[in-house]
Amino acid sequence: MIATKAISRRDFLKLAGASAGGLAAMAALGHGFKTLSASEARQQQEAGKRVVYTACVMCPAECGLAVEVENGVISNIYGNIHVPYNSGTVCAKGVAGLQLVYNVNRIKYPMIRVGERGEGKFKRVSWEEALDYIATKLIEIKQKYGAESVIMDCGDVTDRDPYYYLFRAFGTPHTVEHGSICDTPRRHGPKLMFGGKRIEPDIMRPVLVRQPDGSLKNDYSYRTRLIIYVGWNPFTATRINYESRGTVEARLAGARIIVIDPAFSNTATKADRWIPIRPGTDADLFAAMLRYILENHRDDDPFRRYIDWSFKEYSQGWEEFEAAFRSWWDRKDPLNGLPYFSLEWAAERTGIDAQTIAELAHTFGITKPAALVWGMNGIGHHYNGYVASILGTALNVITGNMEVPGGAIDTELVKSSKGGKASGGDFLKREVTRIVNGREVKGKIEELHMDGYGDWPAAWDDVVGDYPRRFIEGVTLRYGPFRGHRYPIKAYFIRTGNPVITGSNTQKWIEALTAKDETGNYKVELVVYIDTVFLETGLYADVVLPEASYMERMSLSDIYPVHPVLYLRDFVIRPMYESKTQYEICWALARKLHEKGDPDIQPKDFWEKYPTEEDFWNEALRVAPGRPNTGEPLPYPNLPKGYKLLGTPDSLEAGRVQIDDEKKEIRGEPLTVQWLREHHGVAVWPMSWKRFHGGGVLQTDSKKVEFVWDYTVEKDGQVQRKGRYAKYNKLIEEAGETPPGIARLGWQKYPSTFYWFETRWNPYTNPDYAKYREEYPFQVISGRIHHAMSGTQMVDWLGRLPTEDLWMPLNDERVVEEVIIGENGPTPTGRRVRIPRGTWSIGVIQMNRADGERLGLKTGDLVELETPQGFKTRGKVVLVETIRPGVLRLPFGGGGRFSPGLGKTWAFHDITPNHNALVDPENLSPIMGQPAYGDVIVKVRKIG
Repeated sequence: MIATKAISRRDFLKLAGASAGGLAAMAALGHGFKTLSASEARQQQEAGKRVVYTACVMCPAECGLAVEVENGVISNIYGNIHVPYNSGTVCAKGVAGLQLVYNVNRIKYPMIRVGERGEGKFKRVSWEEALDYIATKLIEIKQKYGAESVIMDCGDVTDRDPYYYLFRAFGTPHTVEHGSICDTPRRHGPKLMFGGKRIEPDIMRPVLVRQPDGSLKNDYSYRTRLIIYVGWNPFTATRINYESRGTVEARLAGARIIVIDPAFSNTATKADRWIPIRPGTDADLFAAMLRYILENHRDDDPFRRYIDWSFKEYSQGWEEFEAAFRSWWDRKDPLNGLPYFSLEWAAERTGIDAQTIAELAHTFGITKPAALVWGMNGIGHHYNGYVASILGTALNVITGNMEVPGGAIDTELVKSSKGGKASGGDFLKREVTRIVNGREVKGKIEELHMDGYGDWPAAWDDVVGDYPRRFIEGVTLRYGPFRGHRYPIKAYFIRTGNPVITGSNTQKWIEALTAKDETGNYKVELVVYIDTVFLETGLYADVVLPEASYMERMSLSDIYPVHPVLYLRDFVIRPMYESKTQYEICWALARKLHEKGDPDIQPKDFWEKYPTEEDFWNEALRVAPGRPNTGEPLPYPNLPKGYKLLGTPDSLEAGRVQIDDEKKEIRGEPLTVQWLREHHGVAVWPMSWKRFHGGGVLQTDSKKVEFVWDYTVEKDGQVQRKGRYAKYNKLIEEAGETPPGIARLGWQKYPSTFYWFETRWNPYTNPDYAKYREEYPFQVISGRIHHAMSGTQMVDWLGRLPTEDLWMPLNDERVVEEVIIGENGPTPTGRRVRIPRGTWSIGVIQMNRADGERLGLKTGDLVELETPQGFKTRGKVVLVETIRPGVLRLPFGGGGRFSPGLGKTWAFHDITPNHNALVDPENLSPIMGQPAYGDVIVKVRKIG
């Protein structure tokens, strides 16, 4: 925070909390001392013009910001030049944050439902009344059904730790985030093989690098020679901010960019080549590339030396993986009669000619350094996305492109740690007792988890897409000490998320949240919605709580940089209306639960341990950066190699450290909120490469890249089971029961190495669906627009900007009754508002022009899409040349929006397409339960 007269927030809170008649002495605000009231103290702190360093939440990128505040009001938003992740840049969404913070439709007060769920009828209540209502219901549910009957879903904002901490202390294992409604299949290969999550190209610049003379300097050079983006559009889906500018800068420095996507995306416009692939065939393409490389590699020919055999030095199991992969080569595909993974086979399935596939494989194999990168929609949203993710990971590894300068980096493995004990993980180790089949059973809280010990044991990210079924049917544990234990889901907390629109099939979520038992009561007895904006899920809540906006709260950000970077989301302005920060909400609810006698909520764990928000976030910072001193160049050459680094960058650099040889830990001075404030809001530790060598950052059992995921090793005369799938297979073997998801594949347990299965609802690759090809000729995919998932459609500036033929000013003229979110929820103002034709962008359906003309359509026509199951949605078509024939592209979260809190966007919910209205709610990907958003086929009918 920069100010002429700076006061720390802790001092400010002490002053602001003082009684009007009390003494609050402040030096340096004038000559001598002055007695200030609480309001005077706040006025002093807010007076004048200042800059606060914080982090955005207008989309999941959470870029570093520098925000100007004048007399307590935000006046300008800029990128923070000191945060290398976005390096001073800020996009249209970030600048438009002003219109979210000061939006008339933000939630202002606590409310309790007075009508039926979905009616939108609420009444304003005090925080005391709302918290008392919630605490009473929670204790009743806990006493009757157990704390495992409660879910705390934190949505997609990373500052979730206070909620994790409270609800884990309460005793539920179900403290979750958006994981499995995002892209878990996309992450599966890196998770199995590295213990990581997300592969990105090495194009974040600047990076802080140790120089030969020992100094640290920012490196702006781009070494990448080739980037292949498959189903990934970073220019619009800006979660990885640096890819937007980095892709352009890398290309200017000589890199070649290839985009493989059914649609000609913004990213494709700057590429050297666009290859329009058939949806759902990414695995087919990768398999053909890998086969081509294996068949055509020559060690003695520099023009065919695709494989860098040095990968075997830091990996294990390649021989088993390769043998399993090759075992498919002589099998014939029942759909086309061609050998699996051959060029001709892949051409038939992907719609890309065989020569192009061969050129692509050759170019990737021969060009170094290079990066093969795949996206959420392109791979993560298909039933068989796991296969594609495994193959893509293998391709990056065997070509020698992982962790080399200019190559590919698993960003999950190298970003700074945060959270630690502030995430409440220790509470999950507490022992609890349950009666199962008439006998008393003891186990840990975490062993009550509905996924890990229920239907989805391999789901390391929770299966949010399967919640509707569990809301209606309840949970049965299949594995672990509580095997056979049954319990219902009775309370659902959703914070900064909107699963009714984004969490799988919309109608299925509505049915689950409104389902009643035989007595006429809702099956899920308590639904609590916590957010700044009032989205569709809020309509189905019993209690609505106003959370402070991202400009009014504190937390930490670190979205997938290529080396440890951690920055502060600081208080910019005071919470408006009656909103509270996540810390304030959780600590207030904890006090209420304690007052009502909950034995698991103890003062020593909450207000006595962390009396201020800053204390809590300082705890979360204790584990930073938490990564080993490894790689080339070594980040800290004067400190032991391979030891875990903890502490501020300056203390590590100066050697003000304690070294624990037993723990292999280097501990410098702890990073704190105040340190971040004094350093432009950000901590940056040095970059290095080749961090996989010698164990490095890899999080696998062997500390090597693992091509096998269930294997045995002998140690001290004992045979031990290792690998990512081993613990899940042990649970299956002990129970003698196969999880339903993989049982559908014909598996008994999870395979130990390479596997293959087809995606669903694809007539071009799966024989079971070939019969639908004629009647349902279109495949449906989704694409991002310049909004925060489903959360910012009320922002006027963003409503006027078209995006990628998906968000276009095609509205008809309408006069609508204005509705705002008032004291009692959605409230008509009595004003009639005219929206002229063509002045507001709406979600539309992108269609190839030849397809549209064949159907007698023109841009702006209203059509209905229908699936074989009878799921339908409506929208206006935009006829373009920028999408593959036979494919329709819809904006994810951009249409069918029926919350009055969305202003003008709400006015057009009847003519805009909701992609998730078409999704098969039973089509959850088999290993981790990800909704298969990308596996949809439809027929098209013109309306009117």
